[in-house]
Amino acid sequence: MKLADLNRWILVQKKKNLMKSSKINIADIVNWKIENKKIYNYNRSFFSIVPFRFQQNKNKFWFQPLIVQKEVGILGIIKKVYKSIDYYLLQAKVEPGNIKGIQLSPTVQATKSNYLQKHGGKKTKYLNFFINNKLNTKIITNLRLSEQGTRYYDKSNNNILIDLKNKKIKKLNNFIWVTKKNLEYLLKKKNLLNMDTISVLSSSIQKNILDTPINNSSSIIDILKDLKKRIQIKKKAISFKDLKNWRIFKNKISDNKKKFFSIFFLRIKTNSREVKEWHQPIISDHSISFNGFLIKKKNNTNHYLLKAVQEPGLVLPRFTTTISIKNFNYKTRNSNIRFYNFFKNQKDIIKYVNSDEGGRFYKNETHNLIRVLKENDKVFLAKNFIWVSHNQIIDLIKRDLLTIEARNLFASFNIDKVI
Repeated sequence: MKLADLNRWILVQKKKNLMKSSKINIADIVNWKIENKKIYNYNRSFFSIVPFRFQQNKNKFWFQPLIVQKEVGILGIIKKVYKSIDYYLLQAKVEPGNIKGIQLSPTVQATKSNYLQKHGGKKTKYLNFFINNKLNTKIITNLRLSEQGTRYYDKSNNNILIDLKNKKIKKLNNFIWVTKKNLEYLLKKKNLLNMDTISVLSSSIQKNILDTPINNSSSIIDILKDLKKRIQIKKKAISFKDLKNWRIFKNKISDNKKKFFSIFFLRIKTNSREVKEWHQPIISDHSISFNGFLIKKKNNTNHYLLKAVQEPGLVLPRFTTTISIKNFNYKTRNSNIRFYNFFKNQKDIIKYVNSDEGGRFYKNETHNLIRVLKENDKVFLAKNFIWVSHNQIIDLIKRDLLTIEARNLFASFNIDKVI
């Protein structure tokens, strides 16, 4: 699609798909129960928010809630090839937490509660292509991948890319076929390409024919094994009144030191979703997130500097970006953040500005930065860091050993290599 036509279509969708989100008091939320030990929907579907006490090894403690959603959702994109050009079917979707109204989301972006119509609304469009094995389509990728381990408790979704194999389908309202060139353009627009769209694409990046890693795969996995031995995190569900350093206000639940997030409560009205009006809790960070990848070329192969982390909401350690910080503030002194100086005031930075999925997160913006190092740049590695090649990154994604933040930044940088 020509960029002028794409921009016109986006403008029309923004005017056509309307949503109004209003913050309300806790006492006014409908169809949700606020109990001492959790916040949940009356029909016990969708998700809940549960307070936890965490203990890392013997001497580190902290308290925070997590979103608990045991259902495995579907994030699916339909692909077609027309005149040797790849096209991907995306939808203009409004969510209560979106920063700029619509985002371009996967063809299907639905929790199990949604596509089983627990909300009492309309059916999810194009769902049959992802749950009906009898349809004549080709599954390119189908990976169950983890979500944010600092916000969710052990949450994952099926990331699926399917090829129509010359099967014709009707393009419905609010949907659009985009090319790889269109995707590259959309990534440069702030908060427009949905993070779940990028996640699906991250599962479909092609390997390079030439890939000569400087570290073997076993040494990469050994870092995760070592971290698992050194860091033991125990979780215990507690009550909100025992959530230390948090406070319950009339209209929100928030941490005093602004290290984590706030929980707000919304009334939503819209003209373009399966349900026209509903209430829900939603999580809002106090400030932006920062993800940064250092990349160096060695043996004619791009290598990414990964960091092993044990996030509180995930059972096993994973690798993330070189720098991954929630509630980052450019105005404060950040010299104590390892490798931050490689990104500070640099002219050769590649930057993508995305926001978290707006169904669970309220206007959470992330600055995703990439710095390709020069040959004379010196990097002194610390424990938990390792250089990993392009093809090795893809192997880690297939094993669900890369955080969603790292997957998405990797995909943004390699969007031209999507299958």
